[in-house]
Amino acid sequence: MGYLRGVTHGAIAGAILAFLYAPDSGANTRRRVSRLLGQAEAMLSSDSGGATTSTATPRRRTAGGTESKVRRP
Repeated sequence: MGYLRGVTHGAIAGAILAFLYAPDSGANTRRRVSRLLGQAEAMLSSDSGGATTSTATPRRRTAGGTESKVRRP
């Protein structure tokens, strides 16, 4: 059990470091992560035997969307 826990923690730490040192911009990285999480969610829901009928699609952000125009205090 300790080995599996170590592998899991190592994978999480590696993923975090990979995102911190990614050569891509933050917006592109967030878009890619959102797309991959949407795909994973779709795969998990299809593996569950159709228990959920959610048609979850990842949100797409447009360049210059409203999130970039909001003034923050």
